[in-house]
Amino acid sequence: MGTLLGTTLVLISLAVLVYPFLSKRGYALAGDPTIERLRVARRRVYRQIADLEGDYQAGDLTEVDYELQLTELRLNAARIMQREEQLGAIESDAEALEREIEAARKGLVGPPEGGDTIK
Repeated sequence: MGTLLGTTLVLISLAVLVYPFLSKRGYALAGDPTIERLRVARRRVYRQIADLEGDYQAGDLTEVDYELQLTELRLNAARIMQREEQLGAIESDAEALEREIEAARKGLVGPPEGGDTIK
């Protein structure tokens, strides 16, 4: 009985460790260096926009300089996002919502908490 229990625990442990490597889920986007560089660049542009707005509110920039720099940063962000979209790294809000709904549906096995059934 002890051997059977030990073997079962070892098999379960191996399955848990090996599952991520055999899973069909797409983890390619997280490891793609090109996409990661684009994400970092986009975040950098967003930080620059936030810094620019802070400088403008502090009175360090004239309105003309602020508008010119803001336009340039927004164009940079748009170019980066366009490149990310070409690589398939950005999904629309609707696509993200559909993916979350599908995941939630797959997760629902029984009736909701409280025992009521959905009709």
